[in-house]
Amino acid sequence: MTDTIVRELRPTDAPAFHALRLRALREHPEAFGRTPEEMDPVDVWARRLAEDAGSDHDFMLGAFGGTTLVGIAGCHRETSAKHRHIAFIWGMYVAPEHRRSGLARALLHAAIARARTWPGLDQLWLDVVTANTGARALYAACGFTSMGIKRHALKVGDRYYDEEMMGLDVMP
Repeated sequence: MTDTIVRELRPTDAPAFHALRLRALREHPEAFGRTPEEMDPVDVWARRLAEDAGSDHDFMLGAFGGTTLVGIAGCHRETSAKHRHIAFIWGMYVAPEHRRSGLARALLHAAIARARTWPGLDQLWLDVVTANTGARALYAACGFTSMGIKRHALKVGDRYYDEEMMGLDVMP
């Protein structure tokens, strides 16, 4: 992981993000709440990445091995007055050939650190499919704790998948 850089994605990264996100949705349909057909086009993502630059409500981080995007993690903050203290980690994915290298942990730590810069943010939440023991172990090792199981949260074909909701207190 010595040549890996984690940084906020820019509009020029939209094509690489789009390709990696599509790969995630295709190769692991049980792990994400969207299908490849529901993925917004590259130009929409470029616009979102431009709008989110430096914001306190959304960001998408990328992990680069050299110049290649190999991992992503997003964060979205609730905007309503009663929910603004909560943000969600979403879309976390590391290409299989880059797993078990510490990259996912670095990406998650960077997302947590970035979210902690948001004034008034108290908690980070995420959902993880219960069958994904590796991701659940990573999140637990980074301080996330279980908040409950959402039974049959995802349905892929005729199969249901449960999700565990996990949370992390981020207030100082």
